[in-house]
Amino acid sequence: MRWIPLLILTYAVVLLETCVGWVLFIDSSSLGAIGPDLAAMVVVFVAFYARSATDVMLAAWILGLAVDLTSGSGIGAMTVVGPMSIAYCLAAGLLWRAREAFFRERAVTQAMLAFVFVALAHGTWATAQAILAPGHVTLGDYGRTLLQVLAVACCTAVLMPLAHYALRRCQRFFLVVAAGPGWRMRR
Repeated sequence: MRWIPLLILTYAVVLLETCVGWVLFIDSSSLGAIGPDLAAMVVVFVAFYARSATDVMLAAWILGLAVDLTSGSGIGAMTVVGPMSIAYCLAAGLLWRAREAFFRERAVTQAMLAFVFVALAHGTWATAQAILAPGHVTLGDYGRTLLQVLAVACCTAVLMPLAHYALRRCQRFFLVVAAGPGWRMRR
């Protein structure tokens, strides 16, 4: 893993999501803002192609921390820093362990695994925000938040094949590419 380029990519993704991400979001009266999670797309891509689980978990933690630092308040009145980074780590670790069972180049696989990743990570985050909220959180508010999580997961899944294609084109900048079958060691 090339960490400095990954940090630059993280900054670019967070900047894109906070500055012009509103173009991709739909404001629903019942669920709130619904749109793709661009940082999750990067984590899913890194989980597909990174060499080790440690690289995947650290990259997920960095991207999750960036999401934590840029997100507004959750269900309660305050935002708690940490649940999204931990949720990204756990979901990315599960994705890394299961990646060999899937064809990475298939759009359906990319969309399905992005949906599962976002549902797990954001569901964990929403649950942690509900538990740690200083006020009383009703079951209806929590249910609406979980529906919003599923809607965000759907939006992310729809755009994941496009993000996969774009990240695949610049993969050599932030990932160490494994040696192919024609690689030979020179003496």
